[in-house]
Amino acid sequence: MTLTAMGLVIGAVACSGGSESSGPPVTGIAAEGQQLFRSNGCSGCHSVDGSDGAGPTLSGVAGSQVKLADGSTVTADDAYLRESIVNPSARRVDGYTISMPKRELTDAQVDALVAYITALPPAS
Repeated sequence: MTLTAMGLVIGAVACSGGSESSGPPVTGIAAEGQQLFRSNGCSGCHSVDGSDGAGPTLSGVAGSQVKLADGSTVTADDAYLRESIVNPSARRVDGYTISMPKRELTDAQVDALVAYITALPPAS
């Protein structure tokens, strides 16, 4: 099974833009998530360095307050990150309008991606 794009609300098509960087060195399960991020096109829409892309940057998102398109705010905790990876269009981030279908990922893949996103520091 492949992950063609990961989302916290990314495009339904392969996006151009986003950072080619895959972030800082990580270990353990976060390294598995980093590999998924690298090999499955996530960086086509999401940066890990704070730069703009078709989808929101993932730099420092874990634990932060995220403004949603409906005007509400949510804490980007593990539950929100999991939901956004599996069902990116469930709660769209304000300013991003591209829809994504639900993702078919194993629990282990989602866990690895959440661990990687959680390991990303805020952009400097």
